[in-house]
Amino acid sequence: MRAWMAMGAAMLVGVGVPGTDRVVPLPVYAAEQAADQAATVLAEMRKALGGAKLEQLKSVSLEGPFRREMGQRQMEGTIVMVLQGPDKMHRSEDIEFPGGNSVERITAISGATSWEDTQNRGGMGGGMQIMMRGPGGAEMNEEAREKMRTTRLTAEMQRWMFALLAAPAGELSYAGVAESPDGKADMLEIKDVRGQALRLFVDQRTHLPLMLSFQEVRPRMMIQGGPGGPGGRRGPGGPGGPGGAGAAPGPGGAAGGERQRPSEEEIRQRMASMPPPTPSAIQMSFGDYTAVDGVKFPKLVSISVDGKPAEEWTLEKIKVNPSLKADFFEKK
Repeated sequence: MRAWMAMGAAMLVGVGVPGTDRVVPLPVYAAEQAADQAATVLAEMRKALGGAKLEQLKSVSLEGPFRREMGQRQMEGTIVMVLQGPDKMHRSEDIEFPGGNSVERITAISGATSWEDTQNRGGMGGGMQIMMRGPGGAEMNEEAREKMRTTRLTAEMQRWMFALLAAPAGELSYAGVAESPDGKADMLEIKDVRGQALRLFVDQRTHLPLMLSFQEVRPRMMIQGGPGGPGGRRGPGGPGGPGGAGAAPGPGGAAGGERQRPSEEEIRQRMASMPPPTPSAIQMSFGDYTAVDGVKFPKLVSISVDGKPAEEWTLEKIKVNPSLKADFFEKK
């Protein structure tokens, strides 16, 4: 898995990995030939994932513990993600803090509508407020925030649908063959809602997805409040991972609780003084596949950002076509 993650990082920045990994140049195919090759690889992948059983899948629920690196701290919690084709996703994270405190964050999208909600539990004072800013540190109005959120969540949903359910959004293309010490992989590519390339590596031996690689400029935000009340730790940051979860507040705060929340003007000035964000190279690797009701899913999802481990999920509960209420994807 590590060899493929290194390979994906190298390809995203346009270099090779001397002596170990390489990309086999793509033959000069006619457009029709390339399309046929992409369709063949996708068909083999769908067969390997479950074939007729995959065709019967309407929704899936994935649940388990996760571990996330955030600067010098490591966050742990439980994640539950529900996907329903063709355009619905509901993701809940319960992040744990010392002392029995926790934060639950929910993000959801249904077609062109999205929402998010954050709840503090266990006596955590101060509340958590994520302040998102546009170019130059300018405050975004509600319409702009909603548009950005919907686009971000649509892109995330498209990644999971492509990698886990072999359901690509938009035109599929064949990008060649990648080689590493772990073997060979066919590369399929689509463009997400933002026009960013998503490249899926499919094992030529098992025909199962190995890794999804892409680039992403993560939203710039500041967090007010959280554990410890007004003295809680805050600072500029991006989402906690390419899955789309927002940065979580840090446990505790300044000594004696003397640190106060920054004012609106201080936040604006701080964010305006930051250099423009640059794209990060993201690799999502999948392993330890298991069959659930005839459909194969990875029990292990590992995520790296710019070549460094950032997040790991262990999916312990997987349900195919779970019973969902009619308003499950609507904001409560």
